[in-house]
Amino acid sequence: MSSKAEQTAASLGWGHRFINAAMRTVYFGRIPVLDVGADPAARNESADRSKTFVRDESSSDSTTRSRPRLIISSHRNGATDGHQVLAAFPRAQFLISIQLIRSWFLRLFIAGIPVVRPKDVERYNLDPASVTSPVEAGTAHLRRGGDLGIFPEASSEWGHRPQHYKSGAARIACTLIEEGIDLEVIPVGLFYSTPDRFRSRAEVVRGKSITIPDRNGQDRSVWEDQVASAMGSALDEVSVNCPDEETFERIQANALDVARSTSGGAATFARAFLDLQRESTTAAADAAPAAASPAVTVLRWVGLALMWLFAPVLGAAAFAGSRADGRNTVTFFRLLGGFAAVMVWVPVLIVAAFFWPLVIGIGIVSAVCGWLLLGLRRFRL
Repeated sequence: MSSKAEQTAASLGWGHRFINAAMRTVYFGRIPVLDVGADPAARNESADRSKTFVRDESSSDSTTRSRPRLIISSHRNGATDGHQVLAAFPRAQFLISIQLIRSWFLRLFIAGIPVVRPKDVERYNLDPASVTSPVEAGTAHLRRGGDLGIFPEASSEWGHRPQHYKSGAARIACTLIEEGIDLEVIPVGLFYSTPDRFRSRAEVVRGKSITIPDRNGQDRSVWEDQVASAMGSALDEVSVNCPDEETFERIQANALDVARSTSGGAATFARAFLDLQRESTTAAADAAPAAASPAVTVLRWVGLALMWLFAPVLGAAAFAGSRADGRNTVTFFRLLGGFAAVMVWVPVLIVAAFFWPLVIGIGIVSAVCGWLLLGLRRFRL
């Protein structure tokens, strides 16, 4: 493998991790990580403290850990899904579409192991012989003991259930297991209360490590199918997986009501959604959600007004979001527009601070207050 490929296969650099963390925090706020696969004793101990089990993976992730982890995640909200996975696995590397790193601007905050599809070879005039298989690139990264994130659905869609899972993750797992590598496979569910709204809730659910079926002398293709089935079932357990659109909308709204009304703890929206999804035939799940209070709309406008100093950034983000081709890409487009505007507007504010320090200071304090107001638990979208 060339030095460039080796660099690509390394863990995500600190610069990209910092930018991704800043972008997701500004847009959504802190991303809670609900670990439903934790040891029951640890979960009970945590429940005594906060009534919900949430772990901060970034604080417990050891830099000396050598066991590779294959992270399979649901895909709900376009390229921003990778930001949420990084909240739980900050050193993860991803298989990403090559189109996301063709532009110098996108490469400022997107990095990963490029996946080149047959149509990409033709679209970008690439030499097929120079293109490394994503499976080969993924297995090489895991052999080094890294964390590899994969979205088995291959593309995102804001729907009531997952799209068809591709077999690449199972192929990678089977290859490494055959080589005698002790691989951990972790399912991750991503939840958004409102995927296309600024400061809505975004939460991550980390499931129990998947038990990979033994091969038992079976043909490789049969074994891969069994591994893929086990991965799909585990991912369904921690993801949005409703029988129809109507049930999804009802559970989504009711889970948001629970998150607003439950005091203390974190990741209550994801926990409530999963609980209601499992009980979708009961009266609790079928109950009509409460109507949104007019106070929510009023407070949002007040919060946005308080961020007047950053009006150019908000305006650029809103304009870019209006160009999105689907609800699942609005946030990504807004982040692109907002990030571009920040690169211009922040230097302007720094210069302005030398001439009008009081005005800029008041504007910054006002913006922070507005941002916090938009994130109030009882009114947050």
